Amino acid sequence: MIALKQRNLDALDALFWAVVTPGSPRYQEYKTIDEILDIVAPESSCHDTVKEWLHRNGVHRHQVKSTRDALEVKTSVAVAEKLFNTQFHVFRHADKKSIVRAWGPMSMPKRVAAFVDLVEGLSTFPIPHFSAKLTKIPENTPKDGTPVVIPQTMNQMYSIPAQSNGAHPETSVGVIEFQGQCYAPSDSVAYAQQVNIQETPITAAHTIGPNDPTNPQLEAALDVEMIATMDDAAVAWFWLEDGQGWLYQYVNHYFNTPTVPQVVSISYGWSESDQCDIDPDECQQLGVDSTGYVVRVNAEFQKIALRGLTVLVASGDSGANGRTDPDCELPYLKPDYPAACPYITSVGATQVNNPVTNLKNPPPACNGQGWGCISGGTEVAVSYDQAMFASGGGFSNVAPMPSYQTAAVQAYLSNPNAQLPPASYFNATSRAYPDVAALGSNVLIYQGGLEPVGGTSCSAPEWAAVAAILNQAVIKKTGQPLGFLNPWIYQTAAACPNCFQDITVGDNICTEDGCSPSCKGFKCTKGWDPVTGFGSPNVQALLKYIGETM
Repeated sequence: MIALKQRNLDALDALFWAVVTPGSPRYQEYKTIDEILDIVAPESSCHDTVKEWLHRNGVHRHQVKSTRDALEVKTSVAVAEKLFNTQFHVFRHADKKSIVRAWGPMSMPKRVAAFVDLVEGLSTFPIPHFSAKLTKIPENTPKDGTPVVIPQTMNQMYSIPAQSNGAHPETSVGVIEFQGQCYAPSDSVAYAQQVNIQETPITAAHTIGPNDPTNPQLEAALDVEMIATMDDAAVAWFWLEDGQGWLYQYVNHYFNTPTVPQVVSISYGWSESDQCDIDPDECQQLGVDSTGYVVRVNAEFQKIALRGLTVLVASGDSGANGRTDPDCELPYLKPDYPAACPYITSVGATQVNNPVTNLKNPPPACNGQGWGCISGGTEVAVSYDQAMFASGGGFSNVAPMPSYQTAAVQAYLSNPNAQLPPASYFNATSRAYPDVAALGSNVLIYQGGLEPVGGTSCSAPEWAAVAAILNQAVIKKTGQPLGFLNPWIYQTAAACPNCFQDITVGDNICTEDGCSPSCKGFKCTKGWDPVTGFGSPNVQALLKYIGETM
């Protein structure tokens, strides 16, 4: 993937805020793919210079796909070695998977490099994702001694009204997977039967990428089952990003595909400062470092939002310290990405303390299977003691703080009860995250059998389902979906305090590895905080607010 330098990003930015900000005269005037590319795509002479360089060095014309501000290239190792003056090798992982990547010096001609932002797919290696975590149940614990979250739990705790196919304008919601994470439709059928919900099957037309149902993975099963948990009225999608590419490949494909789900959930991420993870020096040889990579991908997420599409991202599972510093050895916090992108909605995780398990008409999972299905309790931020992870959150070191969150974040920073980490540990003037939260501990799923899992991987697809429900109401009122949620979320939280269930207990000081004395982080407070954002949704109140204000 060759990202060509873009033009007019200031014009894109001005148009973006006019379109996504409630109250603006141009609110919800979303743009088409071509209208957006007309603004940012480079001059044809720049584009053609890079394309001709590829052709002259052995890349056949049918091997180059242009999306105007990017070129996707498929060619042989021999040609790629010539193009970038480098050598490729086969690397094998402990799990026997192999990958072909360049190692050592690489370069491109200056006259070509002048028109290129970055190249993805030469030397970058697959990045681990926020994988769903199986709940560790002590031996000899009866299943009915383990309280779990099921669809009825969220229906009750989040005041979600019943949905029904055909009763709403057509809406859609999907999950985005990387690195071969597949799901088995049979697991989704079994899950729906066990928790007594209407299954939302994913058709072949709404499956992107090479899903292999014979090799299902925990993360994909979780994501698919969560988007169906609360909303059986939306069309469900499954999107597996083919190959071993990372975020730039995905955002380019998603933006340039005409028909895509209106709302998507991403449960993957890595340290913002380590996007060029394996060898930073090697990454920089082609003119980009991790900051440059994040800046370009941020611009792509902005383009996606300008189309009226909604992206929810898991905030991370290793607290404020981040996955690449699990023992908290560094004298600063490491934000996760894309959770810290200002053009997506970042979702933290909560758990239920003092759970009540007295559901009316409990489904088979609670009767015949014996799990203690939660009907209520006290919602707090996830804790390492129960969930074995801490919800990601903090401040970007790349993106400045967007105006939609300035008032809420400043209120938090000036709160004497916040007990902030040392000022040198985070950038208080940058994009703060997460924006909202949802249940992410002891969530019951079906993957070859019923099992409880945890992670912000649960929370993001849950909120995606909520966003699809809200879209049904908004489209009825305005004819357009909500699109990028954050300006609307922050305005709504200020005007409708009961639209969100504020989480005031918990912190994100621990990591996935535990709680070293050197770990720092943030604490939940009244109002927005960098652990759970504004908290979890009160869907009935949000729908009422939409009816009164849109």
